[in-house]
Amino acid sequence: MSSTQRITALGWLLTCCPLLTPARGASFQITTFSSTGQIAWTNAFPSGVCTIEAASQVKGSNGAASWVPFQNYYTTNSAGTGRFPLWPGNHFFRLRAVNISSNAPQAYTNLVQSYGLLHTIAGNGDAGYSQPGKDVTNYWQPSFEGGYATNAALSRPHFAMADNASNVFIVDKDSDAVLKVTTDGRIHTVAGTHAIGNGPDTSTLATNVAMNTPNGLWVRGDGTVYVLDTGNNKVRRLDTNGMMTTLFTDSKGIHGGRGLWVKNDESLVYYASGSDLRRWTRGGGTLTLNQQFNDLGTFVISGSNIIATDRGDNTVWLVATNNGIRSLLFGNGGTNLVMDGTLAATNSLYGVRGVWQPPIGGYFLATDYGAQLLYVDITGVIHVFVNGQNDDHAGDGHWFYSPNNYYLGQLRSVSMDNQGNLIIVENDLGYVRRIDFQRLSP
Repeated sequence: MSSTQRITALGWLLTCCPLLTPARGASFQITTFSSTGQIAWTNAFPSGVCTIEAASQVKGSNGAASWVPFQNYYTTNSAGTGRFPLWPGNHFFRLRAVNISSNAPQAYTNLVQSYGLLHTIAGNGDAGYSQPGKDVTNYWQPSFEGGYATNAALSRPHFAMADNASNVFIVDKDSDAVLKVTTDGRIHTVAGTHAIGNGPDTSTLATNVAMNTPNGLWVRGDGTVYVLDTGNNKVRRLDTNGMMTTLFTDSKGIHGGRGLWVKNDESLVYYASGSDLRRWTRGGGTLTLNQQFNDLGTFVISGSNIIATDRGDNTVWLVATNNGIRSLLFGNGGTNLVMDGTLAATNSLYGVRGVWQPPIGGYFLATDYGAQLLYVDITGVIHVFVNGQNDDHAGDGHWFYSPNNYYLGQLRSVSMDNQGNLIIVENDLGYVRRIDFQRLSP
């Protein structure tokens, strides 16, 4: 289904040529389109993907339209809006939609085809070092500062997350710092001194605040960053002005841990301490919510529940936030690789430690020992999104989906930016990867 409008480089609307196809019993179409690239539509699939495509002419030399995919949007309602940069010159633009609800034909295929190229955005695999990927080893060099992120050696990072401006923040555990990859591909230290220490709790320039094994991260859309400073038993806040303060200190101690989630108003925090899932509130302090995990990984909030991974038990759990009771969601505890297209509850999730929930529901899972990026749809059927093994690292510049090739190695985490791109941290050699949320063909 599609709807087409044509504009100039300045955004003047020249023609309006709707190409309508039934969706949910009505016509899917563009309702408004502005000179600034703001677009709105109606009658989209409530669980789907809309794609803006552009063409310099409606028919190419072979008589067919020369449409180029431009930008994707997840759709969760009939009506929606988006914004995209306009191309120079006169172009036609159309909006197309695919259904990825679980009962739609080819739903998973539609999701796969909505994603595009695989890239490395940070990390060089500790190139040039005699013992690359060694734990408790700081590979950071001052020469990396401000250079291209793919030329920098990372030090066992476990999590990366983006703000709404598409800057990617990396908590670089063994260099005791938070790094920022800007949209030009360059890397900058934004918190920490790259040396173990316990910096001030009061507002201080973040690059003067020493940390000790920071291993969890949460990023607000505006670029405010929260850091799980495990060795100092603290959750710290990095403000957008570059200053860092301590949000709270856990007097019980934070014994390792990777997971962190902070409510926007900072009234509620969930975090990991070893295998304990803990909660902090401004009025009530810290509370252990659940102590039943073997090796607690990362987690996400889904409604009034927490979805948490357990690498030690190869399982994924739902934890009720009101009482801490957990219920098994996925995984049979085994150590085999996933069987694509079967139920996630009956599969082995070997070393699962990363989880993220896309807007349309379901979950992306990242397995460490299994080295697979997985997708579980809302009916509980699991699919292998990207295959991998050991410390493999391949596939840059290729379409991510290649079931017979190993592109990833020992995944640490998965997250998603506000544009739908997937951000993956993989293997001991320290790479951060991105899968573009942009289809390669109309």
